[in-house]
Amino acid sequence: MNTGNKLNRYRPSPDALLNPCRDEVFKALFTNESAESRTALRCFLTAVLHKEVKDVQLRPNEPPVLDDSDRAVRFDVSCTFNDGEAVDIELQRVNKYHSFGARAEYLCARLLNSVFHRGNDWQNIPRVYQISLLNFIFDKDDQSAVSHYRMQKDNGHMLSGIQTVIFLELPKIDALGDVPPESLNSEQKWCKFFLDADNPGRQEYVRKLAAGEGGIMEAKKTLDRISSDWVLWKRELDRDVIESDRKTELRYMREQGLEKGMEKGKQEGTLQAKREDACNFKKLGVSVQIIAQATGLSEDEISGL
Repeated sequence: MNTGNKLNRYRPSPDALLNPCRDEVFKALFTNESAESRTALRCFLTAVLHKEVKDVQLRPNEPPVLDDSDRAVRFDVSCTFNDGEAVDIELQRVNKYHSFGARAEYLCARLLNSVFHRGNDWQNIPRVYQISLLNFIFDKDDQSAVSHYRMQKDNGHMLSGIQTVIFLELPKIDALGDVPPESLNSEQKWCKFFLDADNPGRQEYVRKLAAGEGGIMEAKKTLDRISSDWVLWKRELDRDVIESDRKTELRYMREQGLEKGMEKGKQEGTLQAKREDACNFKKLGVSVQIIAQATGLSEDEISGL
């Protein structure tokens, strides 16, 4: 089957656009080998970091996987800019185990370790940023959609400002509704773009976003280009199938009365209760990944039960 036939097979219509809130598409949007993609990345960073970003250089990290069920691979975008500062950008759809804050803090520390060389002068340590676009609400007690986390004293005195974790909570931006683009700040405009870019009924709104934010215009051009890639469409379809499988398996667990047992295990908070639940799930043929999500146990521990 030639490339044109493959594209027609997976792309819903000739003008359909990929969803930038999908891992592979999000990464392709900012790492495409084009001037538009690089400009979009630079402008996005400028908007989120609140300072001019220039000389962006992509850092090598994990390549796209062929097996879309492999969740060990992170579809992050890693780069350096402004003479050595580094940033890692990722899209996260699920708050797995409700420990995303600790995860982001670890990734930021790991990024710092990768760019600072042992024995260097402490004055030369670069600033690093972990930027996460969240498709869930992380902080239910704060209405702010954009949050910056840094190490500081109780009185607000900054320790060094070297490490910064930034969360952009997309559901909070989505809740703003059909707000005029001119009333949004740059960060909010970018979030609206990610949310609406693939929606046929929102294309006029997306054009208005792009008209007021040059980087979004370049991102829109890149999205138009990569939407002719049949491989990305196939991966998006595969993701939909995997998500449907996951939801079906969770429904099966509920029908078997396992949800009640899961909740009981969480309330008891004992390791033994979680292990008993895991053993019961395994007897029913539930996958290790779903059991891990339900109990909080590691996949290795579950496999050893």
